[in-house]
Amino acid sequence: MLPENDLRKILENWDIPQDLPIMNVPILDGTKVSDNVWIIGKDYILKTEEESRLLTNLNIIKTLSDTGADVGVLIPTKSGEDYFDGEQMFTLTRGVKGKPLSVIEQFGDNREQFAILYGESIAHLHQNLKKAEPQLKVYEKDLVKEMIEWAMPLVKKINLQWSMNIPESFFIEFIKTAEILFPKLPQQLIHRDPNPGNIMFENGKVSGFVDFDISERSVRLWDPCYLATGILSSWNRIPEIKTLWPAILSGVLTGYDRINQLTTKEKEAIYYMICNIQMVFIAYCDDIPELQELAKTNREMLLYIIDSEDMIKEIFK
Repeated sequence: MLPENDLRKILENWDIPQDLPIMNVPILDGTKVSDNVWIIGKDYILKTEEESRLLTNLNIIKTLSDTGADVGVLIPTKSGEDYFDGEQMFTLTRGVKGKPLSVIEQFGDNREQFAILYGESIAHLHQNLKKAEPQLKVYEKDLVKEMIEWAMPLVKKINLQWSMNIPESFFIEFIKTAEILFPKLPQQLIHRDPNPGNIMFENGKVSGFVDFDISERSVRLWDPCYLATGILSSWNRIPEIKTLWPAILSGVLTGYDRINQLTTKEKEAIYYMICNIQMVFIAYCDDIPELQELAKTNREMLLYIIDSEDMIKEIFK
C-alpha cells in the first residue's frame, strides 16, 4: 500500500489540482482495500498495475472511447504520455459518471428491472468490444483447460477439506458437458470482471463500465453469468437471498438476450458456466489468507448453485 505522500508525488505528473483528497477503493465485496487503485477527488481514478494488465486496460479504454462507449477518459501526463512510468506504471483517468448500485438497490423492489438493465448493458458493451477487438492484442482463455489443469483439482481438494460433500458424479458430469458445450459457444473480447462494483449507474440507468485490466478473448456467456454470481456474493448480507436471486439471474440473462440473442448452446450452458465461474473463484481464494471468509461464502454459494440446477436450467425453457 503506497503512502499518501508517495501518491501525491506521483500525481504531480498530471496537470490537475494537487490538493484533491485521495481515497482508498474497497474491493471483493468490501472484504479488502485495493492496493493499486485510488479515487482522486470526485472525478479521477489513479491506477497502477503490472505492465501487461495496465496496457490492456489503457488500450481498451482508448479504443472503446472511439466507439462511443462510456468507459472513462484517459488523462495524459504533463509530458503528453498515456501513463507515468516510474518505479511503477500509473494511469490517470476521468472516471465514469455515477456510482455502482448498492446491495440494497440490487435486491430491492426494482431488482428485476435493474437486473434487465445490467444484462442489456453487458450486451451493448459486448457489441462495442467486438468492434474494438480487431485493433487490440488480447489474451485468449481456454476455459476447459483452465478448469481441468488448475481449478477443478483445487476444488476437489477443498471439497474434502471442508466436507462440502459434492459427489464425484458432479465433477464427472461437469467436465463431460463442458468439453462438449464450451468449444461451441460464441467467443469474443469480454470484460472478464463485470462485478456490480465495475458497473456505474446514474439516474436509474447504466452510465458506463470501469476496470478492463483482465479483459480477454473468451466465451461471451462468462460476463452475464459472472455478474449474476457477483450479485449472489452478497450471500451473508441479504437474509432472503435464495428467494430473490433467481429472478435477478433470469433478469440479467433475459436483458442480455434481448440485445445479443443467446444461441441454443449458450442457453444449455448457463448452469455449467455459473458452476465454472464459482469453481474458478473458489480456487482463486483458496491460498489467500485475507480472503478466507470470502472463500467460505463462495463454497456455500457453489452448494446452493448445485442445488438450484433445475431452476437455472428452466430459465429459457
